[in-house]
Amino acid sequence: MRIQVRCVCAGEPWVRMSAPGPNEFAAALVCKECGRQVPLHTESVTSSGGLVGCLVCGHPELFTRKSCPPSLGIIVVVVAAVLAPWTYYLSLVGAAVIDFALYRLVPDVVACYVCGAEHRAFDATPRHPRFDRQIEERLRYGPRAVMGRAMRSGGTAGAPEPEH
Repeated sequence: MRIQVRCVCAGEPWVRMSAPGPNEFAAALVCKECGRQVPLHTESVTSSGGLVGCLVCGHPELFTRKSCPPSLGIIVVVVAAVLAPWTYYLSLVGAAVIDFALYRLVPDVVACYVCGAEHRAFDATPRHPRFDRQIEERLRYGPRAVMGRAMRSGGTAGAPEPEH
């Protein structure tokens, strides 16, 4: 299990912490560059090792995404599109196979809408839905949000997938 979050200092961009089990994390994340300590919200871990909230900021709204950077999939498609005329468009089929393999093999990461912390290898229950722009708008703009969705009691743990 691993947690990583961006630090406010200009040095090391990520502060990381690993632990063999959900209840074995230290009391706080410590940045090696600036010495800043962020206490962990261990009450956000369920008894089975899942998450009901962010371990870094404690906010209950999280989302699930793939650990792979989106630019990798775009690069695969662009290379296949450039090679398409010379490969009789079979490179596009190859790109689809590579993209599907990446999707199936790359693990999920649970991220926080508020602080951006990434939680890896925690139990999948309760499941958090994929990114929802309406939740992000409400959290970023507050009452000025154009399409902000009201917060569910209990956060996103076990929430249905967004409709869009």
